[in-house]
Amino acid sequence: MAKDGDRRPLASDPGAPDGDGPGAGKAAGDPAQEKEAARRLVYRRLREGGAARFPFPIEGRIPNFKGAERAAARLRELELYRRARALKVNPDTPQLPVRAMALADGKTLYMPTPRLRGAFLRIRPEDVPRGEERRAAQLSKAAAYGRFVPLEELAPEAAPIDLVVVGAVAVTRDGARAGKGEGYADYEYALLRELGHPELPVVTTVHPLQLVDRLPVDPHDLSVDVIVTPDAVIETRTPYPKPRGIRWDAVTEDDLEAMPVLRELRALRWERMTVPDVLAPGLEVVFVGLNPGRASATAGHHFAGPNNLFWRLLHEAGFVPRVLRPEEDRLLLRWGVGVTNVVPRATRGEADLGWDELAAGGAALRAKMARYRPRLVVLLGKQVYRVYAGLARTARVDWGLQPRESVAGVREFVAPNPSSRSTVPYAERLRLFAAARAWLRGN
Repeated sequence: MAKDGDRRPLASDPGAPDGDGPGAGKAAGDPAQEKEAARRLVYRRLREGGAARFPFPIEGRIPNFKGAERAAARLRELELYRRARALKVNPDTPQLPVRAMALADGKTLYMPTPRLRGAFLRIRPEDVPRGEERRAAQLSKAAAYGRFVPLEELAPEAAPIDLVVVGAVAVTRDGARAGKGEGYADYEYALLRELGHPELPVVTTVHPLQLVDRLPVDPHDLSVDVIVTPDAVIETRTPYPKPRGIRWDAVTEDDLEAMPVLRELRALRWERMTVPDVLAPGLEVVFVGLNPGRASATAGHHFAGPNNLFWRLLHEAGFVPRVLRPEEDRLLLRWGVGVTNVVPRATRGEADLGWDELAAGGAALRAKMARYRPRLVVLLGKQVYRVYAGLARTARVDWGLQPRESVAGVREFVAPNPSSRSTVPYAERLRLFAAARAWLRGN
């Protein structure tokens, strides 16, 4: 997922003194520089206006501000707060008064761990002794009062969250928001949507000096519905849609390592996951599987089952110089190798796929090969070849190079499925992989 600092252009704030708004001195149209300039403007305003509070320095944080308690009290007056049974509130310091207030008001509090390194912390009001609400709401003390809950317990039937409160560095009157620049609030909201929560109202508490004229908005950005300052409530009537889920195509392996909760979510929702194709025009060879299994869907990478032999076969047949790991599948393009599937939908096995779905996948695969035009397409399994070639489901198929071309100019080769469940001996599978490699070398 793109981070806050990598997004769209930002207009200067007409209220900035001496022409030093967010865009001043910056090249027009550079989203990262312009958005960062907006943050610097807000940080400077808070410092020069005497509105900044501990912790210092405020730069690089959701800045704490004088009047945060009054902003929380003003939030308490709103109907959407009063009727909320449970709130998801960010763990930053300026929202500490909101968290303490929610517990004092008998509401369940959900706090994401900083940088989404772990699960959400749930604090029930009945577990907090009267008078200890502020202590329980502090990031350093909260774990003593609550419990870290797995994702299954964040589903709406188990966690009926009614309101989301987020921090902000800068915000506009029409609901555009800029955080620290790392995108965690966007991920947290999208995670709740992935778990089945409906679109939830979003509130931010800020100082008036954090209001700017305009901010850029991407589809995955989290917009806010209500801005609460110490002295005012602004209903944004935001025109910007909120995330409906996580953009898995933009989640990198580094993201999954940094935020293990995302990997946990993939495992929980594996049947809804897909695995991106590894394709480029003019490759030497494209290997085609039937569809992703549970392990591959969870990992987001091809042939990720712990006992799948694909990566070993690929190396020993001479296609790549070493045994790659599934998470390195994008490296295949270096050696002119691609990977795709007949059907993108993940299932436990072939029995979960109907013939009509397979036939449709075969037609889509032919169109894909006509577009990318590899020299050779290796179909991993006889059924995979039947649907690619448009044959009957019981048609006879032999291993090896095929005499026909379903896509003109793209040769076809049938090799066994590399799954550990295949009954074809490993030596025979390696022989066929090596034969495909030999054909490429000799033609």
